[in-house]
Amino acid sequence: MKQTIPALAILASVSGLGIAQPLSSIDLSGAEFFDGLGDSSNTILSVFIGASFSLTHIEWNLNLTTFTDPNSLTPSWASDANINFNGLLNLQVSDTTGGVVNENNVGSADVSITIGPDGLLRMELWESFDDSPDNADATLAEGSWIRINYLPAPGPIAAFGVGGLFITRRRR
Repeated sequence: MKQTIPALAILASVSGLGIAQPLSSIDLSGAEFFDGLGDSSNTILSVFIGASFSLTHIEWNLNLTTFTDPNSLTPSWASDANINFNGLLNLQVSDTTGGVVNENNVGSADVSITIGPDGLLRMELWESFDDSPDNADATLAEGSWIRINYLPAPGPIAAFGVGGLFITRRRR
């Protein structure tokens, strides 16, 4: 009986690692959308999550306002505003084909993104059609946020489990 208690304690602690953990909301208030994906003018946010963690779910509440191009006097379309996650996933902020003022966009999605060895989630705010090069085409108003749920990758969980088995076996 004494030998099973440590094994159960290890299993309980390892199984707790497999529960999705919410990350504090990432405040995007004031963030701006500039040019096409990969352009040096774009707003890029880096958030430390942890090496080899997997994102499982994102939620967002984004209040978008588009700007008018001073040259053509036409507003940028809200549907041009995108957020890219680690080059793997794109979130189109709005599907409105026209300019908007403080349009609220709320949603959520299940995702599968593994964070690399540096532990960083990179979010690039970009425009699918650049109305005004090197000028902001849109901005996110006060109160805009993204929330992310994440899990440790299966590899670290398995490593903890195998380590627990060796500890238990060694005591016998």
